Amino acid sequence: MRDGINLAKLGHPVVVFVHDNFERAARAQAKVLGVPDLEICVYPQFKPGDDESSEITKANVAAEEFPALLTGPRNKA
Repeated sequence: MRDGINLAKLGHPVVVFVHDNFERAARAQAKVLGVPDLEICVYPQFKPGDDESSEITKANVAAEEFPALLTGPRNKA
C-alpha cells in the first residue's frame, strides 16, 4: 500500500492488488494518506478447501484485468 500511495503521489499510474479481507483497511489507508481515489483491485483470498486450479483461475482473472485498470476509466468505490 505505501509504495502504491507514494508512486501515486508522484503522478505514476498505480493499481494496488489486495485480498478481499484487506479491502476496507486498504481504502481507509489510502484515504488517510491523501490518495482516496487510488485504484485498488480486490480479489478473493484463498479459502480452505479451494483447490490449486481455483487459485490459478483467480490469479489469471486479476492478471487479465490489470492493463485495463491502468489505462481505462477509473472506477470509484
